[in-house]
Amino acid sequence: MTYNILSVISAMAEMATAPPPEGTIIKPKMPLVTLSRDYGSGGDVIATRLAQRLGVPLYDEQLMREVAERLNDDPAIVKMLDESIGKAKDMWLYRLFSGKDIGHDSYRDSLIKVVMSLGRLGGVLIGRGGHVVLADGCALRIRVTGTPEICARRMAEQGHGSYEQELAKANDMNHRRGKFVWDVFHARLSDANQFDITVNTDRMVDFEDVVDMLVGMGTAIHAGRVLGLK
Repeated sequence: MTYNILSVISAMAEMATAPPPEGTIIKPKMPLVTLSRDYGSGGDVIATRLAQRLGVPLYDEQLMREVAERLNDDPAIVKMLDESIGKAKDMWLYRLFSGKDIGHDSYRDSLIKVVMSLGRLGGVLIGRGGHVVLADGCALRIRVTGTPEICARRMAEQGHGSYEQELAKANDMNHRRGKFVWDVFHARLSDANQFDITVNTDRMVDFEDVVDMLVGMGTAIHAGRVLGLK
């Protein structure tokens, strides 16, 4: 589900002109979920189905386009910094030929502002440290994990590549995502206290069973039926 870009811009403007008092929890207009996932764990499928069931937007690549919009830069270049896939050599060449510099601090500041703005609207946000940025908000923070070997076998069976290729990709992607969260937010994906629920999908065949559980949790948090949220 896509979301009206004017609503996103309006939320950004509202946050910039009237930031909430310190310690205040702003309830989003719709249920809000952040989802961090291991490669091949089914996290993307779960996020998509969860957004559909909750009737909220799904933010993934759109999130990066919003960051690029704020930086007034090419989304493809911002993607180089996303989830730690950028290389220093590539960024040096980009600065040399473009004369532009989108450094770590600028990226982090823009990412935080975009995530907080989307957090006011509600939706399912995939990755990008959303669970850290919205730790004090009315968000259900989910971590979807899986053993690399099992995730690689799952992806190979779906035709994405050989088992060996997918295992290497799983280890690489998981490392990069963990490094991204550490480099940008100094948080560990392995820290269970960063999440409200961690789901290991190694033994899950039908992800709809996972979605059923998460819908109830997301609805409860949005309704304020949890400790500390009213």
